[in-house]
Amino acid sequence: MMKTCNNCTICNSATLIHRQNLRTLVVMAGVLDVLLRTHVERQQDAPTNHAPWEQLGKLVALVAEPAPLLAEGTAQGEALADNVAKHWLGTFDSLCLNCGFLLMDESDDPAPE
Repeated sequence: MMKTCNNCTICNSATLIHRQNLRTLVVMAGVLDVLLRTHVERQQDAPTNHAPWEQLGKLVALVAEPAPLLAEGTAQGEALADNVAKHWLGTFDSLCLNCGFLLMDESDDPAPE
């Protein structure tokens, strides 16, 4: 079992995105984006003096709402994941979001004869 490195070998930043985790991370970001935009839209007409933690509670309640919000965020994330994989990663397996270093999986290299 190969251990996956979470830090960039060039800048040692923990911003390394691996191809196998890309879709999950970007779909989560897409869902969060849709939830936040919906929350902001609903708060436009609401009073501005909120009790502590009230807004967080309302945001968490959005997660329990019908599936269209989650489906919209998933579709948004999947489209971005496809673009990142195609245009940023290309044939590489990892990308550092800090320094831009691209890394190929060493296990993909042919064994020396």
